[in-house]
Amino acid sequence: MLVYNFLDYYARNTPDLPCLTQHGVTYSYRDVALRSLQLANGLLQLGVCHGHRVAILGENSLEHLLLAMAAGRIGAVTVSLNHRLAPAELAFIISDAETGVLLAPEMKPDAVQELKNLIAGELVVLGEQGADCIEFHPWLAQQSAQVPDVSVTPGDALLQLYTSGTTGNPKGVVISHFNVLSLCAMNDTAAPRRASAGMAAIICAPLFHIGGMGSLLFGIYKGLNTLLHRSFDPLQFVDDVEQYPVSNVFMVPAMIMAILQIPGIEQRNFSNLTQVFYGASPISESVLRKAMAVFQCDFVQMYGMTETTGTVVNLSADDHRRALEGKPELLRSCGRPSVGAEVRIVDSHGKDVATGEIGEIWLKSDTNMQSYYNLPEATAESLTDGWVHTGDAGYQDEDGYLYLKDRMKDMVVSGGENIYPVEVENAIAQHPAVADVAVIGVPDDKYGESLLAFIVLNVDAELEVEELIDFCRDKIAGYKIPRQMRTLEVMPRNASGKILKKVLREPFWQGTERNIG
Repeated sequence: MLVYNFLDYYARNTPDLPCLTQHGVTYSYRDVALRSLQLANGLLQLGVCHGHRVAILGENSLEHLLLAMAAGRIGAVTVSLNHRLAPAELAFIISDAETGVLLAPEMKPDAVQELKNLIAGELVVLGEQGADCIEFHPWLAQQSAQVPDVSVTPGDALLQLYTSGTTGNPKGVVISHFNVLSLCAMNDTAAPRRASAGMAAIICAPLFHIGGMGSLLFGIYKGLNTLLHRSFDPLQFVDDVEQYPVSNVFMVPAMIMAILQIPGIEQRNFSNLTQVFYGASPISESVLRKAMAVFQCDFVQMYGMTETTGTVVNLSADDHRRALEGKPELLRSCGRPSVGAEVRIVDSHGKDVATGEIGEIWLKSDTNMQSYYNLPEATAESLTDGWVHTGDAGYQDEDGYLYLKDRMKDMVVSGGENIYPVEVENAIAQHPAVADVAVIGVPDDKYGESLLAFIVLNVDAELEVEELIDFCRDKIAGYKIPRQMRTLEVMPRNASGKILKKVLREPFWQGTERNIG
């Protein structure tokens, strides 16, 4: 079975069923299937063959879905690019993926030329009129809609998504049809209310992120009408929830926080919303509790990574309810393995640790990536006998619940004590003045490292470090309480919503031999 089979199924049996809605324009499953066939044949005419990479650049759009379906039909691979990257960064990824064709229907002529100048090989750009490229929409209309005579198997690559590259160059994660369909089956099983054809889902996460692209393909799998937002707009999100029969939405915590800060949010109507899936970065208990109170629907936490094609561990809706009914510690967990998934906690030698002991989290499921593209050594370092090394520190309790402590590289060692910043951040986030928080380790002559809290305050709020210290005393051990604090207007985050701690650390560690104390 292949991903595009589901598009064709709905196009054949319910051709007028809404498939994707953007800017008030709705495209049916028949529309999308027809255009994806035209794009597939057009790519073949351009010389794209089985295994070739085709890139797309721009905000969330219909063209992302068309390319994923079209490339999948001919065994080619979609490379969805982060449109926020600098030209040199884009050029690196295009070159690394050995991409010869770029779909960029909104790219300006000057930007096209600048990008081409940075790339050694030939690059065909499907863009807009006036640019040094093929004008996309007239070109597409001229293509045949016949079914391509190309053999594709479930094990063939479908997507190549690049890791965020917060350290070193980004790596291309190769994901197959089988990986994506396994993800869809796992997420469908984990959903408290399974969506059915004709329901609506909102996607506001970027499609160069597995959370966004995975949600888009899940919509095809289930026959949903995907309300695709070009970029995240909290007010548009709320308006769409009130207007459409929304069953699913995936958000990162930063998006949830932005929605909760809308004036009068408690008075908006969320009765259409049935379930919220969230993940990709940690969320504080206080934000989660407020979100559950405002949205009044099922919440499911999702834990995974690009290398696992997304979610492989879930904190279920029932777990969230149990947390509110007397087991609050569950809100600190990311849940238990999804159907068919396995979790191990290992030490630095790859040996399993005891229940409750902290180690590195390893994951195994049918969603695990094939490889990092053209990086056999990096692949070998991240995959052991089918297990993906996450780089996350955590532990499992006796009931199998997984608790994240932090990224292994984010751990702070102060005076010989291991401190996981997320634990400190959860405590600080409970303060009513705090809108956002990040904790890092900075050099300390006495302890090697000491903690520094970066805090974004709520509107009109004030907070001094002495008050913060007093607030934390009954919540975490004394050695875990930061004695330094800095306020920010906004927290630096990447497009996936993850806080850029590297950016926060950099000024403090310049000139040192190591980025640890």
